Amino acid sequence: MKNIYINILVILLIIILHQQIFSFGDTSSNSVYGEYTFVRQDYFGQNDEYETPFFVFKGSEPGPVMILDGGIHGDEIASYMACDTIVKYINLKKGTLIVIPRTNIIACKQNTREINFDFNHAFPGDITNDTYEYRLAYEFMWLVDSVKPDLIINLHEAHTKWTPKALTDPEKAYGQIVISCIQPFEELLVRSVDNMNQFIPAGDFTFHTHYYSFKEYSSLDNFVSKFNIKSYTVETYRGFAIEDRVKLQLIAALQFMKEIGLEFYIPDSITKFK
Repeated sequence: MKNIYINILVILLIIILHQQIFSFGDTSSNSVYGEYTFVRQDYFGQNDEYETPFFVFKGSEPGPVMILDGGIHGDEIASYMACDTIVKYINLKKGTLIVIPRTNIIACKQNTREINFDFNHAFPGDITNDTYEYRLAYEFMWLVDSVKPDLIINLHEAHTKWTPKALTDPEKAYGQIVISCIQPFEELLVRSVDNMNQFIPAGDFTFHTHYYSFKEYSSLDNFVSKFNIKSYTVETYRGFAIEDRVKLQLIAALQFMKEIGLEFYIPDSITKFK
């Protein structure tokens, strides 16, 4: 009889320890707006030097899927700060949102655009390449192909601000643009940019649609050409104060989320300009 009690206690102890050890992996939480929102933290590039965390949010209702990424260039800090803010505050009711704040995590840690090679020029990638950026690009493409989202939004920053001269020099990067590699511009893009500008003070902060010709090495172009997934790149101007850049990135990302049909709650205060 004594042995039976000991065995029962051991089993109970194992169950308790198992729950304690693995409880952090299922971070679902009840909320006022949706039944649950933050599902899990996951990784791509596991066991490689660039092992990269991403965050999965699911609403209580099925719906569209969107990937939001920042930190493709490690010194474009507003991009991953905006992603961090969404991870902290978003409460999703409908659909799925995947957020990758620091896609090039090594460059982000060193606050530099690139390490060996411009990661955004390494697509579609090569898992056998000695240069990690190519392996990382391959892993990112694998994640996108696995998830098959309805939309991918890439957050970036630029040193030069948009002016009307950009219309005659379209291949240059500018702040305050939303880039597509497709012309004519898709209705989703035009509508999203028009609507996000309703929440932005008129003037230099205004976003503009912008066309980049197809580049076979670009992340955006590969998402579109290889998978037929809508993808746009948001660029903010680095000359603005960091708090304003983050708000602009947030407004753009959240507007795209609304336009494709994600339903969510996030505090209005995080996008309010003074």
